[in-house]
Amino acid sequence: MKLDTFMCGIIGKIAFSKSILPLPQIDLIRHRGPDGKGEWINCEGNIYFGHTRLAILEPTQAGYQPMQSSSKRFTIIFNGEIYNHLNLRSLIPFNSWHGTSDTETLIELLEFMGTKALSLLKGMFAFALHDSVDNSVLLVRDRLGIKPLWVRFDAAACTFASEIKPLLNPDDKLPSSQAISEFVAFGRMTGVDEIFSGVNAVSPGSLIKLNNKGEIKTENWWTPESAPLAKLIPYNQNYYVQKVNKLVKSSVTEHLISDVGVGAFLSGGIDSSIIVLVAGKELGKNLKTFTVGFHEKAFDERKVARKVAQKAGSEHFEIEVSEESCVSWVKEAVYNLDLPSVDAINTYIVSKVVREQGMKVALSGLGGDELFGGYPSFKNVPLLTWLSALPKRYSEQLVKLMPKQLKQKLSGLNGFSAAELTVSRRRFTSVSELCKMGLSTGHSYVPPPPEGVDKMAIISWAEIYGYMIPLLLRDSDQMSMALGLEIRVPFLDHHLVEEVLKIPQSYKKGYGVKPLLIDAFRSDLPREVYNRPKQGFVLPMENWMRGHLAEFTEEGIYAAADLLGLSEPLRQREIFMKGQSHWTRLWLWSVLGHWLLNHKAIPVETSTSNIGIS
Repeated sequence: MKLDTFMCGIIGKIAFSKSILPLPQIDLIRHRGPDGKGEWINCEGNIYFGHTRLAILEPTQAGYQPMQSSSKRFTIIFNGEIYNHLNLRSLIPFNSWHGTSDTETLIELLEFMGTKALSLLKGMFAFALHDSVDNSVLLVRDRLGIKPLWVRFDAAACTFASEIKPLLNPDDKLPSSQAISEFVAFGRMTGVDEIFSGVNAVSPGSLIKLNNKGEIKTENWWTPESAPLAKLIPYNQNYYVQKVNKLVKSSVTEHLISDVGVGAFLSGGIDSSIIVLVAGKELGKNLKTFTVGFHEKAFDERKVARKVAQKAGSEHFEIEVSEESCVSWVKEAVYNLDLPSVDAINTYIVSKVVREQGMKVALSGLGGDELFGGYPSFKNVPLLTWLSALPKRYSEQLVKLMPKQLKQKLSGLNGFSAAELTVSRRRFTSVSELCKMGLSTGHSYVPPPPEGVDKMAIISWAEIYGYMIPLLLRDSDQMSMALGLEIRVPFLDHHLVEEVLKIPQSYKKGYGVKPLLIDAFRSDLPREVYNRPKQGFVLPMENWMRGHLAEFTEEGIYAAADLLGLSEPLRQREIFMKGQSHWTRLWLWSVLGHWLLNHKAIPVETSTSNIGIS
């Protein structure tokens, strides 16, 4: 069966006054949907919707957006994939389908069920829905924030988009103090607080309803309390091994739907290998796998990845990236950052390799580490939570006696819960160092973890909300969509996430890394995949920053120092040149400097185009 589905960019504006001008600049998100665009203004002339299209499944006229419901009551712009949408059609008393797009399923389901329909959706999505009855707009983001959605509120209007760039104006000289502080602290900007004045992300699993009077209603449509995470039932190890195997296989299979072919990132690690092996059983040679290698053996995993690809039966591609050829890609990546990130370059490079092979869809193993205990925090944090049992003055004194690196990460914390400790271990810059720079503490917000779960699940929750959502998922979206590539993340199927979080930690812990996940696929995985130290896709950035990237790195450093009026970037440069710090401490300042320069160069226009009104 042919299907009509598009990954894309969405953009819109709801004017609280009579004028909707100036319109948002849809061309600033054209890279997200190079295959076409559509625009719409409501009859009252106060609401604008724009959509740019990346055709993933058959691009027929029936799937074009903005799309109206059959009754003409609702109009929608949608970014994402709903993997179970054809099954959901059976719930709707409606047979006059124009096509097979998930957008059409969604708009008719919402007309039939209202927001109760959201709990039935499986996938990644962000959308805006206009209701002509009360002239209101509903903004919705998926449970785990896989797809982005940014909003800007001011006295005259609400503007929203898949990226921040179209929401900015010439008055936005510098980001908020909190945004700068969190970036310097964690290498990424805040996930919940203002980036610029009035500019926020719609929170994962939440919705915003607003009308032309400026009345705003916000609520969480997916919360820990609404997920089945309590009342743990003890089973044996084999039960959970089989359960994980079934859940992962089901999710990967659902994520394979495409009319333009499916690729997969294959690093040779546990998570990507499992996804490739499952997908290979479904697609065989129709699955294309990609491994990026380097001349430096310490950074090369091609040998292990090759074994996985052979076992999966995929069509496998190995691409060696030299320092010289990669420098221009790094510069491209930094230029294409919607928000600065210390950790986005590797995603851009693998995405570029895959896109240049003609692919529009790629599977990623993102999420496996957070769910199954793949980070050092799962071993280290439980050893530190005893600090929370002490009076604060005693715990602070003990932190001062700890090794320097750990002391810097823990100094100045508000508390020592498992969640706070987990997030703090991601710090690049301590609270005290931030204060010396005149910045705020850079504390990162993590919503309360689900009730009834154990310490390992709390650490997973903190890694998801303190690291994965604001950094890894944000990087995956902005770097892949800058190239017109859709990344799918099977480990973040919400049923899989909910079920794994409630598995008792005694069944997830064991010898080595991610033992439960390995046991679930031990018969499929080559031993080389899991019987070696965890590596992941790592770039030889320090070598590049001392070589072909040296000038580019320094340009960013001096820009950051100048634009922020701080000496810290120059101090970090001196420390790095002496070989006394990790390259990320310097790179974050360079990326920030380049991003600030690029932001100042963003054109802001007020021109309009001919747009359909209905």
